[in-house]
Amino acid sequence: VWVNRGCPVASLQFSSWWQGRRAVVSHNYGLSGESPPPAWLDPQRGGTADPGLFHAVFLPVRKLLEIGMLTTVTDNRSNPMLNKLGHKVASIAKMAQLAAKTPHGSRWEKLLTALAAVQAWSEQVDRQESRLREVSGFGSNPGELRMYSYVPERLPANAPLVVVLHGCTQSAASYNKGSGWSTLADRYGFALLLPQQQWNNNPLRCFNWFKPEDLERSQGEPESIRQMVEHMLLAHSLDRRRIYVTGTSSGGAMTAVMLATYPEVFAGGAVIAGVPYRSAQGLQEGLETIFQGRCRSGREWGDLVRKASAHSGPWPTLSVWHGDADTAVKPVNAEETIKQWVDLHAANGAPTIEMAVAGYPRRVWLDANGREVVEAFTITGMGHGAPLDPGDEPHQCGSAAPFFNAVGISSSHHIADFWRILGQGTADAESPVEAARAAGEDAFEPGQAKASGRVSATTHAEAGAGDPGDGARAAADDERPRAGARSSGLGLDVHGIISASLQAAGLLKGDSARRSSSSAPLGIDVPGIISTALEAAGALKGLAAQRSRRGTPEASPWSAGWEGSGWQRLANDPRAFRGGSVLHGQVSSGDGGTLGPRAQSTSRQISLGERPELTYVRRLDLNAAVNDYTSASFRILVDGVIVDEVTAIGMVHQESEWLRPATIDLSRFAQRTVTLTLEVAAYSNLYTPVYAKAWVDEIEIQSAVDLAAC
Repeated sequence: VWVNRGCPVASLQFSSWWQGRRAVVSHNYGLSGESPPPAWLDPQRGGTADPGLFHAVFLPVRKLLEIGMLTTVTDNRSNPMLNKLGHKVASIAKMAQLAAKTPHGSRWEKLLTALAAVQAWSEQVDRQESRLREVSGFGSNPGELRMYSYVPERLPANAPLVVVLHGCTQSAASYNKGSGWSTLADRYGFALLLPQQQWNNNPLRCFNWFKPEDLERSQGEPESIRQMVEHMLLAHSLDRRRIYVTGTSSGGAMTAVMLATYPEVFAGGAVIAGVPYRSAQGLQEGLETIFQGRCRSGREWGDLVRKASAHSGPWPTLSVWHGDADTAVKPVNAEETIKQWVDLHAANGAPTIEMAVAGYPRRVWLDANGREVVEAFTITGMGHGAPLDPGDEPHQCGSAAPFFNAVGISSSHHIADFWRILGQGTADAESPVEAARAAGEDAFEPGQAKASGRVSATTHAEAGAGDPGDGARAAADDERPRAGARSSGLGLDVHGIISASLQAAGLLKGDSARRSSSSAPLGIDVPGIISTALEAAGALKGLAAQRSRRGTPEASPWSAGWEGSGWQRLANDPRAFRGGSVLHGQVSSGDGGTLGPRAQSTSRQISLGERPELTYVRRLDLNAAVNDYTSASFRILVDGVIVDEVTAIGMVHQESEWLRPATIDLSRFAQRTVTLTLEVAAYSNLYTPVYAKAWVDEIEIQSAVDLAAC
């Protein structure tokens, strides 16, 4: 933006750079009629006609919109300055003005800021060579979308098809790179269809899941995607019975639209950080949905899907993923999506199975035939986006980036496993229940317990009548053998022993009292034997080491030994991540006569192995909103080297929920005894307080050898 203040004419210029083209738009302002200029600009009264004020300013879109409105003269509101910048900016202006009228204006601005980072990364990916191929001529394309595909070189006959929908400001190529779907397609042999939104359809390149014309069957964007699916089926001889759709954010919302409008086309779907079908009609309702949520009964949600087509079942299966720290799309939307599809499948409202996978809660709903029809993952501490586990292992894929969160679990891989398109012989092929059967044939009756992936759990139905959520407690309180459980001739409750083994492995939700009451009849450690069998079968891969890391001081530097100032260990503190103890540090500057930089730290020593990695959870309160030079920060250092840092400069940064950052690679410190330091720092140049507060919990170091005495 260039501003030239002169008299009798002043000018304002906007320069925009878009897709290699530069455009300069000028807007002049002059005195009307015989109006005299102000004295300081009037040469006849001692002023200067040209004060030489010329400014070059780089501004975010939000400020651009404000200036555009201010520089539009009152009698020309029908043709504001912003409209001269083209359709895209005018559309953003309209969306921002509408958002400002809602109580969620600040959250909308925050989301736009985050989307700017997403777009920058996406454009960087788009400039690189893409693995995708653009396809044209696939149909009438009423939604005016672009079609991209990925087909592995050695695609097997009658292969599945996965439709992948990107989020706002992303592209087909950038979403594929982040999510890693083409990597899975190469490994397991299926084709990909990646529709891409166009900027002209939506100023943020979101799929229009909230527009009435894009919510209906046989029209708009849903029809365009259906035409793409048909083109892929015919061009590559794919299996019509195995078509799936998934997406994140607006792509997750459009996934819900596709499953509702074309349920006969898709065998399954996965909604990541999305919303239920028909949760909004129009932009205003769309903003309310993502920032506030819209609650209905399961029947009401289900009826909206039933009215979307003449289909009466069977319905696609659904996998739902959401971070519980998501501020862009409120997590309640995941619960409403679950209600919608649980109702369609006529399943019980409460989950049939609850378990932990990679440390994150997973819930499963079974239909009347015992088939998994809905699953839900809650990624604790994660914000908006898709959960990832980047790497080269069979269960890993994707790349960490804005809205692609490396949290130690791959949503793409688990979703493909839920759809059962990973083929035979994969790392997840044998479930713990099957491994348990191999270890003891009498362990389970058919239908007593279900499993998926690497984990297993008992069903709430086994606990008997009452509150389904209290099934585990009811079972623990009932000393009688459970219905259907088999006992051996030696009086062994094998079913109970296996359940206790899974509970001890951290894979099964249960009551600690019941676990502790488990004994070893005839001196045989049956739970230990079964746990060993499960590990040998690959069902508990890595969990033994994980338990060792969490349960022994050699792997967890959480025990005593921290030394320093300004930090303390708060025992039995209700603010702790899962109860118990938490480390708390705080420091301030600018109060009590102190100025300049101040820091408080606590440290301890630890010996590292070959491939050390650090994980932790935190909550921060950094208040540096005094001026542009004040700062507050939190750091983690290893031998004085910063390995993780959060700094607020001239602003406030508060984490109201616990956050688990990405795993920190400490391989450069491998095979060394190092000093691990937590530090809070504050800087104020005025006698106005600036402070930094941190709460840190669950500090864990993988591949730790020993803790040396401090």
